[in-house]
Amino acid sequence: MLFFSSQCAGEENWVDSRTIYVGHKEPPPGAEAYIPQRYPDNRIVSSKYTFWNFIPKNLFEQFRRIANFYFLIIFLVQLIIDTPTSPVTSGLPLFFVITVTAIKQGYEDWLRHKADNAMNQCPVHFIQHGKLVRKQSRKLRVGDIVMVKEDETFPCDLIFLSSNRADGTCHVTTASLDGESSHKTHYAVQDTKGFHTEEDVDGLHATIECEQPQPDLYKFVGRINVYNDLNDPVVRPLGSENLLLRGATLKNTEKIFGVAIYTGMETKMALNYQSKSQKRSAVEK
Repeated sequence: MLFFSSQCAGEENWVDSRTIYVGHKEPPPGAEAYIPQRYPDNRIVSSKYTFWNFIPKNLFEQFRRIANFYFLIIFLVQLIIDTPTSPVTSGLPLFFVITVTAIKQGYEDWLRHKADNAMNQCPVHFIQHGKLVRKQSRKLRVGDIVMVKEDETFPCDLIFLSSNRADGTCHVTTASLDGESSHKTHYAVQDTKGFHTEEDVDGLHATIECEQPQPDLYKFVGRINVYNDLNDPVVRPLGSENLLLRGATLKNTEKIFGVAIYTGMETKMALNYQSKSQKRSAVEK
């Protein structure tokens, strides 16, 4: 979370924040020192298992269930101690249940891997040296300037820089995030909303200071420092109205430009994934 406290009028002391260099450009001479930072790539992983850990991890999760663990103990006791009943009567049903459950969960996880690969390999347009270049979504990095067209979903969490609209607005739907199908209006940064071409956006010199990733879809705090021709920074506050979330879809707007601030598993969509741990009923608890 981002914390700040006012020292005097117009001054803030930022703690636990991240600094993002728009377009990976170093700030002008005389500005704050350039400090390279490492962030995760834009790869999304919703699967639970890998090829190597499937068997031990799946068995561990299945035997966490009280019923399975109980019948395992009974089976082991029948193997060790001479009992009137055969170990097969307990072992065979247990083996059948464990095997069928493992096959079912393995198939479901394979579908997750397949969906993740399709999402991570989707083509994304981004600005490089004043030109539009395509690359896979998983190769996006924090600081990249991205162009998104109408009816496309945002590949990561973006700060809205400009759109083809003169007023610097765009409309998005967030049905895949919060179930709301109505169009929501977002606003570009005041000092960049006039950048309508790739060359204009590529010439931008700016840094963004914002809070560390958090799952709240409706909360965002940050600020952008836009450097003018005299290398003097113009500071603008950033809020949730300037943030375009991964998974949302652009509507009724031809195109927008945005800079990536949260990628991959740090996006708000990924942070809101339901826990992958096995659900347990109230009776089991």
